[in-house]
Amino acid sequence: MLVFTLFLTIISVQIIVFMIASFPLYVLTNRISPTKKSDLLLDRIDGVIPTLPITTFCNVTNDCGECRALTDESGLIESQHFPNEYSANLSCLFTIKAPIGKNVQLTFTEFNVNQCCDFITVFDGLANPLRVGLNGYEIPAALTSPSNQLIVKFTSNNIDGPINALMNTSSTDLGPARWQATYTFV
Repeated sequence: MLVFTLFLTIISVQIIVFMIASFPLYVLTNRISPTKKSDLLLDRIDGVIPTLPITTFCNVTNDCGECRALTDESGLIESQHFPNEYSANLSCLFTIKAPIGKNVQLTFTEFNVNQCCDFITVFDGLANPLRVGLNGYEIPAALTSPSNQLIVKFTSNNIDGPINALMNTSSTDLGPARWQATYTFV
């Protein structure tokens, strides 16, 4: 009985953390082959799409993400501690800004993001709605913004150790939890 009570407590805590930890409303369930052309950033899902609050900008923790616009014609963004596993309880923000008239293309080169509670959300511009929520172990198709700005937010859960093991969210069988992407202006 004690084991069952402990199990229910752990499950309850995990659900609460899952709901609080910036879980995007829409997570892609059907992965698209990286070789298949994608218009993911142009899709709107069910007409109800949240926006990224302005207050989110430059609210990064644990020295991840950039509190400035990335304006180089091409570059690299990656999870904290890459190529090693990223930490728990992260909130990282990358703002990529191309010159007016150009778009931003984002291509993931490594993608191993815990499926339970860790997410990469991609936004188009400052005030535009959420376009894509990503997690899992398959490299997503390249994304191209319809505007000159792309915002990538990475959030990892704040639970380490036994609860993650119990919930089977560890990525040790698939290598360390980490991700990396290149961007270029097109």
